[in-house]
Amino acid sequence: EKMIAEARRRLEGIQSKAVQGVGGIQQLIEDSPRALFPQMLQTERPDRAASCLLEGQFVILAENSPYALTAPITLFHLLHTSDDMFMRWQYATFLRIVRVLGLLISLLLPGLYVALTTHHTHLVPVNLLLSIAETRADVPFSVLLEILMMEFSFYLINEAGTRIPSQIGSTVSIVGALILGQAAVSASIISPILIIIVAITGLGNYVVPNYGLSIALTVYRLGIVILGALLGLYGIMVGLIAITVHLARIHSFGVPYLAPIAPRR
Repeated sequence: EKMIAEARRRLEGIQSKAVQGVGGIQQLIEDSPRALFPQMLQTERPDRAASCLLEGQFVILAENSPYALTAPITLFHLLHTSDDMFMRWQYATFLRIVRVLGLLISLLLPGLYVALTTHHTHLVPVNLLLSIAETRADVPFSVLLEILMMEFSFYLINEAGTRIPSQIGSTVSIVGALILGQAAVSASIISPILIIIVAITGLGNYVVPNYGLSIALTVYRLGIVILGALLGLYGIMVGLIAITVHLARIHSFGVPYLAPIAPRR
């Protein structure tokens, strides 16, 4: 009742403002508007909205909008899909573990590669280190610049495939990635192992079911890469601690974002 009363109070506070849909409502009533992580869940499936109501959350509907807003949420609600509720709990738990691993891979893998190859080569097995050095022998750019170039190229291909009509969008994405990757390796601009790193990172990002969370991971991944290039593994640990502290400070209508892990209630 307190959460619903608080949501009603915030909604009454924006009645004088022009709002186009649930996206505008979300930005006006959420606890931390400047935080990158979403604090409300958008869904277009009635079964997902009904399950949120059964869990004690509230739902906001708006005219001329195909989405519903549900709150309060935690980080773990963003890793939950609508199909999980129709599976046996063993299957759903396994898939959530896969999503958590994909989230960690997407966030940390490029930064770890930069940190290990730049500052901590003694932690890499000798055979793997020799293979990396051999593939990078003719590459004129640093590891950091390579990562940034490939990440930006991956974002361009992904965005182009999304905006182009669906009949040719997938074809453009696949052909563009293959041609650009092969041409970059043949021209000794990019090392082959870096293409594997970026591809695995992209797969880990696609495992995350919430689009807002995947965008936030993309932004923080760039920060982790830069910290790894500057300070090595120490910089990655500093970045992880900063992200964890930031998550612990976020609330969604009074509910801690990391609940029930921190605090355990």
